[in-house]
Formats: sequence, C-alpha cells, structure tokens
Amino acid sequence: MKKKYDRISILQLICLMVLLTGCANVAPAASSLSPERINELRQEYPAEQGFPPNIMAREIPFQQVLEVADAVIIAEVVQPNPNFHSELFTEPNTPEGALAEKTNKQNLSPAVYEFFSYQVRVEEVIYGETVENIIDLFYSSEMKGFEPELEAGMKIVTAIMSGTGDEQEGKYSYTRYGTYYIVDENYVLSAYEGHSEELTAFASQTNGKLLTHLIRTIKELTH
Repeated sequence: MKKKYDRISILQLICLMVLLTGCANVAPAASSLSPERINELRQEYPAEQGFPPNIMAREIPFQQVLEVADAVIIAEVVQPNPNFHSELFTEPNTPEGALAEKTNKQNLSPAVYEFFSYQVRVEEVIYGETVENIIDLFYSSEMKGFEPELEAGMKIVTAIMSGTGDEQEGKYSYTRYGTYYIVDENYVLSAYEGHSEELTAFASQTNGKLLTHLIRTIKELTH
C-alpha cells in the first residue's frame, strides 16, 4: 500500500513540475516595441510634425498639456462627425491661439472657424474630471494634416480640454502634443515627434513603451 501511495505522490510531483515549467515558459510582454515594429506601425499611425504655413507657435511638452487638461482618457474612436463652425479655441501657446492672437492684433472681428470632430467611447479616465461614456473630440481645420486624423476603431490616450462657446459646449478639444495611439493592444506610439530636448527626452521614455507604463507616468506627473 505504501508503494502505491509513493507512486501517486511521484506522479503528482511530476505533474506539478510540468505545470510550473509550462508557466515559466510563458514569456512576459516586452517592455517596448522594436524599432522595426515601430517603423511598420508608423505607416498607419504617423507622427505629426511641423506647423501650417504662416503660423508661429512653439512645441508644447506633454507635461504642460497636462497642466491645462481637464482630463486624460483612454478612448476608442466610434466615428467621424460632421464638421462644425465656432469661434476659435484660444488656449495660450497653441497654434489655434496663435491664429486668434493674430486676428486680435489686426483689430478684426473674432473669426469663425471650421472644426473637425470625432465621436469616441471613453474606456477609462486616467486623470481629471469625470466625463460621459460617449463624447466628441475636435480640432481646428486650420490644423488639418498636422493633428492626428482619427479613424473608427482606433484607440488612443489623449488629454482633453472642455470646449468654449455654444457650438463647442459638451465637446472637448485634443492636440497632437497630448495624444498617443494604442497599438498592438498593449503599447503606445506618440502622435507627435518633436525636436526640442524636452520633447525628445519624454518621447524616449514613453514612445513604443507599454500602455501601463504611460498610465503610470501620467499618474506620477499629475499627483
């Protein structure tokens, strides 16, 4: 009888070792995407650069975007909305703000601009105020080709700011400086490639890295 129990114990031990070996062979997710994979993904998720002609503006570090953001969200793009018209969003140190400042200096009436808009489904609020499950994001058409052009099904992490004026009520502006694409399920790519030392240093810490790392970084910066 004792030998029978010994055989059972040995079989159980062998099974346990097989299970443990199987678990050990499950590789954890890499901490970052390879340069080759990043280059492949950039075909679908380009990094914006530069400014529209005749607009003088400076690059804005991600940390400064967080200072004026009402929230930072993870969201999935549902669909593009019809364009709408409104007075220009005039947050300081943004390309849109530069346009508005130019208009004021010329003593012109406030200009009404066209805006591109997207409906998104909010999956998580990383930081900031609570927002509805479904919201609209927008940016000025003056920045077409320089802001991320979103497509249905894309997932993003982005800093958002409440709109101003009647036409922007309930909507949120977003900017390339505060936006990351979620790619390959668990990783992020920045929507803007800057040239300043501050931007390149931050990008080296977050671009192509795990989504969880970016979330952790945002929470550290906002607390």
